[in-house]
Amino acid sequence: MGITKNKIAAVLTTGTLVLGVAAAAQAQEAGPSFSANVGVVTDYKFRGISQTDGSPALQGGVDLDLGNGIYLGTWASQVDFAYGEDETKFEQDFYGGYAGEISETVSYDVGFIYYAYHGGDNDEDYQEIYGSVSVSDLTLGLAYSDDYWAATGAFYYPYAEYSFALPADLSLDLHVGANIFDEEGFLFEADSYIDYSVTLGKEFGGLSLSASLVGTDISDSECFDLDWCEPSLLAAATYSW
Repeated sequence: MGITKNKIAAVLTTGTLVLGVAAAAQAQEAGPSFSANVGVVTDYKFRGISQTDGSPALQGGVDLDLGNGIYLGTWASQVDFAYGEDETKFEQDFYGGYAGEISETVSYDVGFIYYAYHGGDNDEDYQEIYGSVSVSDLTLGLAYSDDYWAATGAFYYPYAEYSFALPADLSLDLHVGANIFDEEGFLFEADSYIDYSVTLGKEFGGLSLSASLVGTDISDSECFDLDWCEPSLLAAATYSW
């Protein structure tokens, strides 16, 4: 059920997808480059909803930046949708896009992502196109799918993010997104919902540690009668190289 990152960042901020625009701009000067990441989260939440039935998940990805603004990558995570014996075991995302700068303070990112789910008998794969514009520390973005997770119809995801640099090399990231469906089906008795997150992070070389409050405005009755959508505190550790 499973944008926004490397995708590790999306677990917590639920906002930025694949490579950051600033990193892509630097790579345009440095030439093609590879990067990789591996991490663990106490609960993989995507757009505010748990993908692991409230349990921890191992995650990791590989990215290629061609040095001209074009990037490609793949990212994977354990998932658990509590189906029973036929449940999906892991999610793998494939993405590519273009990131560039209009000025020193204005940048953009556009691309395509395919979400693939493995290990189960259910047809859950789907695809999205996405785009975002960043002005200094503010990012506004939109993702669109013509047929969202588990064939639940057209889907729109406008979102906003703001990042603060704090003392002691800490970062504070705020995110809010609107999940809009053409029809009821993804959730019971609802055709839209809001997700949000507040993330405090710190980097130690290649190691990133984060703590987040992630939630939605979905009631338990709309959330498959489960607590997957309730606000919760998450922690993550990611190593990149």
